[in-house]
Amino acid sequence: MIKKVFYLIIFLALAGCGYLKESQVIDNEQKFYFKGQSNLYQSNKSKKIIKKFYEFSNNENLARLNVKKKCLEYLNVNKLKETSCRYMGVKPTEKILTSIDQAFDGRF
Repeated sequence: MIKKVFYLIIFLALAGCGYLKESQVIDNEQKFYFKGQSNLYQSNKSKKIIKKFYEFSNNENLARLNVKKKCLEYLNVNKLKETSCRYMGVKPTEKILTSIDQAFDGRF
């Protein structure tokens, strides 16, 4: 009985930590205006995404440059061969989208 409870507690702790990174992305959506995304793919024309990289900034160009740099640094640090980074673009975050919605409420 004690072993089952112990395993349950460990499972819940590990499962809960998985959502920590996702909640950080949601928090950054409320702090910054732009979100840059870059994906890491295998070089053999595979469409399977190995890892996604996000960078947030109040400046669109900084978000673009930082997300490209982050992906390339990941390649160099981990010495990955047969992989490539693909820049996916910069999108406005929830902070700017809600600001636009509030500005146009009641005007049309």
